[in-house]
Amino acid sequence: MQELSCKDVVDRIPALVAGDLGAEAVAAIDRHTATCAACAREVAQGRALAGLLDQMAERSAVAPPGGSLLDTLPIVAYDRIDSPVGPLLVAVSPRGLCRVDYGGTEAEIVAWAESQRLVSRHDPDAVRPYATQLQEYFAGARQHFDLQVDLAAVSPFTRRVLEATAQVPFGRLVTYRDIARIIGQPGATRAVGNALGSNPVPIVVPCHRVVRSDGTIGGYTGGLAIKWHLLAIEGVTLPTV
Repeated sequence: MQELSCKDVVDRIPALVAGDLGAEAVAAIDRHTATCAACAREVAQGRALAGLLDQMAERSAVAPPGGSLLDTLPIVAYDRIDSPVGPLLVAVSPRGLCRVDYGGTEAEIVAWAESQRLVSRHDPDAVRPYATQLQEYFAGARQHFDLQVDLAAVSPFTRRVLEATAQVPFGRLVTYRDIARIIGQPGATRAVGNALGSNPVPIVVPCHRVVRSDGTIGGYTGGLAIKWHLLAIEGVTLPTV
């Protein structure tokens, strides 16, 4: 089979996700998407839609009046924004901010959304209110985020850790041990560190304000240079060793 264009691939997505294409056609799509990120994203979104529709059909989901089943699907809007610590991929679900990824790619957010049974869509307008507050923070014009945060994808323990961390004020520091005590598990210092390492919304849930008990900086999911930068924005200094 001859090589496919982007239009050919997009036109074949409904048949692909329905299982109506032959092996040769599927192989041609696979070859194309291996080198075309945009089409790979379209195929991933099509498969995610198909999976969600199957789930809804199994549950006898009913379309809203005047609408379709697609209108009921949860959408994750995302956009890539510039920042002083490098590009950030920001994603928003119907429940609020769900991802802030340092250097994240579109392919990664599409794959993550699919793993959560969500549909991803590049939508700068939907992300803009969240991006604006992040940019205000970096500019030193915001000390508190007025945003809804969606932590549905994290474990109950991680949620408790992140909710406690979210209460740490601008320019203040706490230790991993402090967070463990706040959540009622004083022996879980290491687990707290692991939970903060998987924080899906850094900066907004300020895990950069959590340090070691000896006053040194500790670790950070985005790298220590970013943690130092965020603390500097807030006027915080720490020992370098």
